[in-house]
Amino acid sequence: MRKIYFLLLLILITSCSSDNTLVFKKIDYGKKWPFSVNEIEVYCSGYQGIYCKTNDGKIYPLNGSAKGESKDNPSVNRVEEIWLDDPKFEGLKIPYSQFITEGLKLCENK
Repeated sequence: MRKIYFLLLLILITSCSSDNTLVFKKIDYGKKWPFSVNEIEVYCSGYQGIYCKTNDGKIYPLNGSAKGESKDNPSVNRVEEIWLDDPKFEGLKIPYSQFITEGLKLCENK
C-alpha cells in the first residue's frame, strides 16, 4: 500500500511543472498571510484538487477536492499544521481562499 501512495505522490509532484504552479510569499501579504511558512507553491492535481508545497517539500491539501483525494495518503499532511489562527477573532483561522481561487485557474489551463 505504501508503494501505491509513493507512486501517487510522485505522479502528483512530477505533473507540476513551473508553468502549472504559482508561488506565494509571506512578504507580499503581511499580517494577512495565513500560514506558518514563508512561502508556498500552489498547484492543481486530479479533479480540481488544489495543493500547496512548502520549501521543506511537505504537501498540504487546500480545498475539499484535494482533501478528499488525499485523505488516505500518509505523504500528504493536514493543512491545519501550518494554518495560523486569526489574531483578530478568537477561535478562527486566517482565511486562505484566495490561494484556492488562484489554484483553480491553474486547473482551467490543464
